[in-house]
Amino acid sequence: MQLENLTTKFLGKQFMFYKEIDSTQLEIWRQIENQTIKNGALILADIQTKGKGTHGRVWYTDKKDNIAFSFAVEVNCGIEKLEGITVEIAKTLVQVFKSLYNVSLEIKYPNDLTYKGKKLGGILTETKIKGENVKYVVIGIRN
Repeated sequence: MQLENLTTKFLGKQFMFYKEIDSTQLEIWRQIENQTIKNGALILADIQTKGKGTHGRVWYTDKKDNIAFSFAVEVNCGIEKLEGITVEIAKTLVQVFKSLYNVSLEIKYPNDLTYKGKKLGGILTETKIKGENVKYVVIGIRN
């Protein structure tokens, strides 16, 4: 599926939607392994049965009031260039929610977003290293 009205250079140009999947993050990694994914691919699911969280936790979603998506970016850079990326993504999401919806989110460092003290969602950032460089960054966002 293509999202033809996107104005991004590559993010989301390859878009896959699943009504139900084990994990958007795992599906991205499977497609990277099978070399069937494009740079900037985005996978979105209504339901995740075995979504990945930090520290090996499982992140479930159901049909109501949830969002789960992951996207892959081919970076080919040293790991030091990606230091702090999860916090930067969180800061960007805070800015987006404030500017578009006038909602003030907070960051529970390093990867959770909260609203009035309650966790709304999290960010999972994973990398694949080849030789000296990070080849891919896969970022998952869940609520």
